[in-house]
Amino acid sequence: MIQKNWTGKTADEFNRLISIPELAKMACMSVRNLQLMFKAYTSETLHQYIIRTRMEYAQQLLKDNKKSIAEIYEYIGFANQSALNNTLQKKYNLTPRELQKKLLETSHTYPSYISPYRIVESETIPVLFLSYIGNYDTCSTVAFETYTWDCLYEYAKENSLLPDKEDYWGIAYDDTDITSLEKCRFYACIAIQKGIGTNPPLTSPIKHMDLPQGTYAVYVHQGDYALLDAFYETILKQLPQFYSLGETPILEHYLNSPTDTDVKELLTEVWIPIVK
Repeated sequence: MIQKNWTGKTADEFNRLISIPELAKMACMSVRNLQLMFKAYTSETLHQYIIRTRMEYAQQLLKDNKKSIAEIYEYIGFANQSALNNTLQKKYNLTPRELQKKLLETSHTYPSYISPYRIVESETIPVLFLSYIGNYDTCSTVAFETYTWDCLYEYAKENSLLPDKEDYWGIAYDDTDITSLEKCRFYACIAIQKGIGTNPPLTSPIKHMDLPQGTYAVYVHQGDYALLDAFYETILKQLPQFYSLGETPILEHYLNSPTDTDVKELLTEVWIPIVK
């Protein structure tokens, strides 16, 4: 809700819909319980989280360099450009132009040839997932593999949810040039059979969702996961002609694993949602 197009809406409407009483109502919880549980899970208050993610979205729009400053303040629900300027100045000690210049000067060079993309029309993919918040470097370790995908596999196996072929996915929600490393969000996912209802207990860290149906441009990265930032930066500048980036998450599809594959031979498909 925070990171959406608020153009044409008033700042009051943003503040009302993102107010803690309104969020508590949506969650069917008391305001106090929502605040306590949210901080216990994220280590920051709701107010801090809203401000941070709103500023990260502003930075992403500045980095994309497709909208004017005036368009950006409307897009993220500020009352006027001065309000955005003051908030950025207070948080980063930079004007919007200075922050944009800094972001655009931060670049990652991908060292290898990138094979041509293919376009895929995908149906929804039901998955079980575990969420992780922290440095993405951790995601390539054996310990992380054991905690996440091995755990998901055992749960799916015990509950007769595995499809004929094991299928592992991931969603890296954040740009490490913008979001602090300790706040980066990642979902480790395993595909399960379609048409089989599953509802892990509310107390379980394992959750269920569907990867979105849609059109994707699929690129293949071979090698170290540490190069994925540079890979993303490169392919996002090479989207298929007549298409633009969609609003659903970018997906990572892991064709092998660092637990039994040399780093140089790791294969990761990056599924970029695209729309005409």
